[in-house]
Amino acid sequence: MKTIYTAPEAAEIIGCPVQKLRIRMQRKLWDLGAVYAPEKLGKTTWTYEIYRDKLEKFLGRKIEEGEPCGE
Repeated sequence: MKTIYTAPEAAEIIGCPVQKLRIRMQRKLWDLGAVYAPEKLGKTTWTYEIYRDKLEKFLGRKIEEGEPCGE
């Protein structure tokens, strides 16, 4: 099972729009992992790493094998 999820994968598991997840992570309202500004990594877009343990804590439950986006 994955230990790091992309923003679209995590949004699907949570059941919210991906843009909502991105904005709340940027504003530090949701602590789901790491957020990197474009200039930090020399990219043109923001980068998000959602950690499984933080996502499970946020959900208040374990992520099951058959859930959306699981490996």
